[in-house]
This record gives sequence, structure tokens and C-alpha cells, in this order.
Amino acid sequence: MKPFVPNKNLRNLILDFGGVIYQIDHLKQIETFATLGVEDFGGLYSHAVQSPLFADFECGRITPENMMETISRLLDVKDAGRGKIIDAWNSILVGFDDDAVKLIGKLKTRYRLFLLSNTNQVHYNMFIGEFSEKYSADFNMQFEKTYWSFKIGLRKPDEQIYRLVMRDNQLDPENTLFIDDSQQNVTGAEKSGMPAVLLRKGQRLADIFDENGNLILH
Repeated sequence: MKPFVPNKNLRNLILDFGGVIYQIDHLKQIETFATLGVEDFGGLYSHAVQSPLFADFECGRITPENMMETISRLLDVKDAGRGKIIDAWNSILVGFDDDAVKLIGKLKTRYRLFLLSNTNQVHYNMFIGEFSEKYSADFNMQFEKTYWSFKIGLRKPDEQIYRLVMRDNQLDPENTLFIDDSQQNVTGAEKSGMPAVLLRKGQRLADIFDENGNLILH
């Protein structure tokens, strides 16, 4: 598919969450598990390639309780206690990008705005509560509709998940744009027929929109 070129007919935006609206730190998570004695957590769970265990967790096929017990057994950190394991799991979560949150307020007045994210129940509970406390608002209500992998049983880059969002909301691909910070997720969107833009390392959501919410790409 040809690179997306901004056009006046853009009507719909679908945003990723982690790395686009919310800051994450995979290295911090790896380092935190290392303090529990796990030397190769990065080999088991990385940004590019995840083991089937974590993929199943993100698709809601494993409960949070079973997942934490499995991590404890798999990584041999039973003595750490469930609280420390959850804290280590959540250490990947840094915080909301305030500029991105502010921008969302403008974008939703200009476009039909959706969210499509791979995440799990434990992380979801953490950042949803964080948004409510910090901004005194419901995060999901900032979008026309949100799609979380653990709730719908599908995850990016499976082409089905993009088609679900388009079909569910009767979106015309020609007037729709998906934005993600992962090349494999952008590629998945493009294979499904949806134009997509990669938010590159060091690039923020606010870097590709002007102050009025118009899309600008360099």
C-alpha cells in the first residue's frame, strides 16, 4: 500500500494506546523483574515478539489471577508474593502523555474518534484508574468507541480486529486513518485495507497534528 497522504476527506481516526497516548517503558519492566531474580524476562516478553502466554492474556483467555500464578510459577518467583509480581508487571506503565490527552479533546470534535489497543485486564485497571484520578473523567468516554484486545478476544496485528472496527462502525477505509507506534500493527492495518501511519520512536501524537487538530506529516 502507498504511504498515506493527508487529504481533506479524512473523517475517522483510530488511535493506539500504549506509545501513542500513554507512555510505556519495556526496559523498566525487565529491570523490575530482574530485581525479583528473573534474568531473561525480556526474552519471554518483548515489544516485538510475545510468547503465546502473554498473547492469550491480552485476548482475555487467561484470568488475571491465573496469569499472576502462572508468572510466579514460570519465572520461579513464588517467594516474591502476588503484590510484588503485580507491581513488577505494572512497572511498564509510565503515565499519560498530557499533550496527547489534550489533543484528543480537539480531535474528537473534528473526527469520529476510536481507540484500538492490545492490553490486558491488570494493566487496564491500572491506567483507567489513573486517568480518572488525574483528569476526573472516564477515559473510554473520550472516544466514540474503544476496542481493548482482552475484551474482544482479538489483538493486533490480526487483520480481523481492524475489519471488526471498520465493520462495527461502518467506516469507509478511504476516509479512515489508523495511528500506532508498532510497525507490525501498522502493517496489519494496511493488509486489512485500512490506511495507517507509524508513530516513530521519539515522535509523539502531538507532533503529527497542528494546534487545530489538522493532520500534518513530514
